[in-house]
Amino acid sequence: MMKEQYRDDALSGRRVLVLGRAPEVMDAVIQELTDLGIIAEGSTEPERAAEMHDVGRFELVAFGGGVAGALNEDLRRRFAEQNPQVRFLDTYAPRAAWQIAEALKGTATEAPVDLEAYFKRIGYTGPREPTLDTLRLLQELHLAAIPFEAIDVVLGKAIDISPAAVDAKLIHAGRGGYCFEQNSLFRRVLVALGFKVDILLGRVRWMAPAGSPAKPRTHMALQVTIDGEAWLADVGFGACVPPTPLRMDSPDPQPTRHETFRIIPFGAPLLLQGRLGEVWAPLYEMPRDPQLEIDCEVGNWFASTHPSSHFGDELIAARTTPEARFTLLNGRLTVRKPDGQMERSFLDAGGIEAALRDVFGLPVAAEWRPAIERAANAAQRVEG
Repeated sequence: MMKEQYRDDALSGRRVLVLGRAPEVMDAVIQELTDLGIIAEGSTEPERAAEMHDVGRFELVAFGGGVAGALNEDLRRRFAEQNPQVRFLDTYAPRAAWQIAEALKGTATEAPVDLEAYFKRIGYTGPREPTLDTLRLLQELHLAAIPFEAIDVVLGKAIDISPAAVDAKLIHAGRGGYCFEQNSLFRRVLVALGFKVDILLGRVRWMAPAGSPAKPRTHMALQVTIDGEAWLADVGFGACVPPTPLRMDSPDPQPTRHETFRIIPFGAPLLLQGRLGEVWAPLYEMPRDPQLEIDCEVGNWFASTHPSSHFGDELIAARTTPEARFTLLNGRLTVRKPDGQMERSFLDAGGIEAALRDVFGLPVAAEWRPAIERAANAAQRVEG
């Protein structure tokens, strides 16, 4: 195939400066941009970039992952002083050429989200600056207002994680969802507010028997970078979801209103653990490499349709508030207070329906009744 076939008339002759660290990576990105018809220059000495390059010649400056934090901010300031019209873009090497091309064409890479409707859904009236305090409050309110649930999987329905479907379900229909729905919505909200957010896909270890084989990457979480520091944000892990963002660069224990958590190096990935009594229980391991939306499609398909996924067999709902954690597993309702007090009850079908409506705030539908009755029967077997 001739390289001319890759060229795009909308990109031909457009000028881009790419800043990174690794020469081999830079060569690959520049070559791909050149194949598209873009006039691209690269530098692996970002500290000297402002002196070495006339930024007035470029309409876009793209920063690789190795050019972050204070250096990134300083370069943006210096380049903007030289050329007020220049635009900036943070990129990730495996998709850098695509990100740059989309930015040059003005193509929206993020689906819009109705912030006003979302804020009303969770009861948020606070500031909209991308700060750690904003992130903390949004996470707390989201967990309290939008329950974790996978009832559609129990009903045999496909889980659509397209932005339109997620917004219709979680924002406008008053429903909850599981990680791919919850965290995809939360990510778009954060991006709209100006946060830098990357997708992480983890392997769940929560409640797995010791020595279990590795599971596929079926848990979506978020890495939010604020002032050069990475934070784990997660609103989709159900019964033991961290109630607040957690620092990812420290293995030290991090107390929260509920459990204490820590994130430790675990080979190449990181491992999130929660302190349960005297034991550090694993929640999930997470590779640090950012993932793409298409990777979430694959994980969502597995979690919602594969025979080994427990979501199809168990009726699950969870909600975390500052006052308590509420968890429903089939007909077993558990309430855990921050001080360690726990209440547990086993519900019949009527009780499950009432709990879904009154405890978890879900709009119970008539079609849920067969699944609710099966869940009640399963709970009775466990109780017996």
